[in-house]
Order: sequence, then structure tokens, then C-alpha cells
Amino acid sequence: MNKSNLTLVSASAEGVLGEYNHSVSIDKNEAFIIIYGPNGVGKTKFLEIIHALSQLHGYVLSTLPFKTATLTYSDKSELSVSFKTDKGNDRTPSEHLASMPASPIPEYTLRRPGEEPVTWEHKKDDFTIFLEESDRFEQLSDLYWRNLFDDEVYHVETLYEMYGHRPRQGQQSSPPDSVKDFIDRTSSYLIETQRLRAEQDTATPQRMRFDGPRPRPSRSRINKQAEKIRSLLREAQTEHSQITQQLDRTFPNRVLEAGIRNDESNDLKEEDVRAHYNEQNKFRSRLGQVVSVRLNSELSLPEGKLDDWALKLLNQYLEDARRKFEPFVDLLEKIELLEQIINGRLLKKRLRVTADKGLLVERIGSSESIPLELLSSGEQHEIILMIDLLFNVPKGAIVLIDEPEISLHVAWQILFISDVKQIAELVGFKFIVATHSPQIINDQWNHARRLGPEGASFDA
Repeated sequence: MNKSNLTLVSASAEGVLGEYNHSVSIDKNEAFIIIYGPNGVGKTKFLEIIHALSQLHGYVLSTLPFKTATLTYSDKSELSVSFKTDKGNDRTPSEHLASMPASPIPEYTLRRPGEEPVTWEHKKDDFTIFLEESDRFEQLSDLYWRNLFDDEVYHVETLYEMYGHRPRQGQQSSPPDSVKDFIDRTSSYLIETQRLRAEQDTATPQRMRFDGPRPRPSRSRINKQAEKIRSLLREAQTEHSQITQQLDRTFPNRVLEAGIRNDESNDLKEEDVRAHYNEQNKFRSRLGQVVSVRLNSELSLPEGKLDDWALKLLNQYLEDARRKFEPFVDLLEKIELLEQIINGRLLKKRLRVTADKGLLVERIGSSESIPLELLSSGEQHEIILMIDLLFNVPKGAIVLIDEPEISLHVAWQILFISDVKQIAELVGFKFIVATHSPQIINDQWNHARRLGPEGASFDA
């Protein structure tokens, strides 16, 4: 079975905010679209609906103001959701908006070409009901809960460990295996408006005290992003070291074996080996701006013509070096693009990515470092957003970006789409931007899709 990613080609939602029907399509040759329209037509809600449906986030869907939604993918598959209440009647938008006591239950349907439709409901398991009925927790999303006693946010996996309890087999609202396989191929990534809000590390289980979980101090989002890059560099360095040890240990034997096979014709060309050598030196020099990985331990090519044995030796050495530095190749491309984009925006400051700091911002001319949290909100927004796109978005995803103009200077808004297009090409994703800003749209009106009544004005 083909496991390649499926691409979103259209999305629709009816009854958004109780009165609007939205529908957009993305041509197979389009890298992105922009949705715009007057305030109050539900642009943000539309993005949230697309993301929650693509991830089967039933709790989030049950809190959003709409009636039905459908996502269509590149293989003509359709994933849709509608609602029932716990009393069995269909939910209407007006019921949702009036906060009716009936609990809406998402009902999904997956239609795939040549297959029977699959329909299932999102039901609460016993552990979710236990948390709801306690006076301690408030549900924030399908994965996160807030402790009302200390305002700390927990991932549901952490709560499972804290309470030593998981939903019983068959109780979880788990879709059929065929649907799970489909969802694995349709990733989406939502970038919300409030990118600067402090977050807490919810991934690590905490020990319980008699009076509840021990609170943990929050960290700013930009510092978390810096730590993310440090972590990626550490992982690459570890992998590099492991590959280096293995190849260095076996290098003499592999060289001797290659020399013994002297009956084989040597089709290596000296100009190709020298070109490969020069390319690798350039890569080492680029990488040396970020990490230290024994960059000086390299051979020097002799002058004059190289014998066949020397070409074989050098070719083996260069192939080993390529494998050693492979963990850094994609990472370095992303780092260099991040520095290029951000340093084209910063005034009298320069961003550098380093293995020890992750992110380092210095004043030009003095090398004085500036704490990340002391950057302007616009600078922080831009850095956080670009890091999200470069390092957190999975290949093949549909990226949903809500109001990127927040805290961005008009000049930065004009450059925004071209920046994200570069990143999308490198990482391999498509994106949808929801905006109020004509400057974000700039010269990309052929990619713009208007939402809302035709007679309403578009207020920037």
C-alpha cells in the first residue's frame, strides 16, 4: 500500500458561527492560499476546524461553532464530521452558540475511492469522565488539562501516570485501524495568533504530593524554541560521533579490501574526486559556523596527477566523510535559511545559531548579546514563527497560519509570504494563511480566497 502523504485539496464547513458557509480549494500546483474577509466571518475558526478534523480532535470539534465540515485529499478521499447530542438529535449552530446543555458528539465519516464508507463516533472514556467529574481539572483540548488548584497544564499521558490509570480496552474513542493509517498520512500543523504566551513543559510526568502536583516554573516560548534547536544539534552531534567511531574503526580494512580488488577497472576520474573534495571542504566550513566536530582533521590533496590507488583511497575517505556529516545536512540548510530570513529583518542586531546557545542575538559592532526575551514582540513573533515552520512542521503537512501580521512591521508583512514560500519549498509543505492585512497578501491576490458575504467590505 502506498504510504506517501496525502495532500489537502479542499476544505469546507457549514454553519460557522451559526450563519456562514466557507469553502476553499488548493490547486495541486499551488504552494499556498490566503483566506481573508471582514471581521466576524470566522477565519480563525475555519482554520481551527480544519486542524481539529484532520487530527480527529473530537473535544476541540465539539467546542467549535459549526455544523458540518469536510476535508478532501489528493486521492479524492473525504473526511467529514457532523454532530449528535447525547439526546440523539442533531446539533444545530444556534444550539451551540446558545450554549445548550446537550453535549455535542462528533460523528466522523471517511470515504475513500473504491471502499465502503467508515463511520464512527467520538465517545468519552471512563478516565475522561473521571477528570470531568472531579473538582480539580478543566479540559483544554483533546490532549491537555489544566489543574484548577495551581493553574498548571498537563498532558493526558502525564495524568495517566500520575493516577496509575488508563481507559479500559474498547472504551477509548479510537477510530478503526484503516482510519488511523489514513490520518497518519494527512498531517496538519496549526500556528495560532498567540505565539508568545508562556508555556509549561507538560511532557515529563510529575510526582504527586499529598496536596497535589508540584508546580513547575513556565518558560517563554522563544527560550523553548532556542532549546529545541540546541536539542536538534546535540542529537546530530551524537549521531555524527557514533557514525565516525564505526567508520574510523573499519577504515583500514575497507581500504585494504579495495586495494586487493585490483582486477577491477578503476572508473574514478580525478576531476570528480577533486570536485567532491572541494564541495566537502565548503560544507565543513559552513558547519564550522555552528558546531565544532573535528573540522580540521582532513587530508590535503597533493599537487600533480593522482594514481589509481590514491583515487581509491581518497574516494573512500570522502564517502566516509559524507556519511559522517549526513546528520547535519538538512539541519544546516534550515539553520542557514533561518539566519538569512531573520537577519534580513533585524535592525543593528544579528541572529546566530550555535550548538551551545541554540539562539544567540548580538548587537552589530559590539558583539553584546541580547537576552531573547528582551527582543521586541515583533522580533520574537518572527523568530518563533520561522523556527516553528523550519523545525517543527512535518514534511507533507498542511500548515495553517492565523493572523501572521500580529506585531509585525508593515515591511515585514510584505515579505512574509515570500519567506514562508522559501521555507515550504525546503521543508516540503503547503500552507493556508488567514489574515486581515492587505500587506500580507501584497502581490499574491491570485492565491487569495475571500470568505464572508459578497457585500461586506474587507477592512484591513
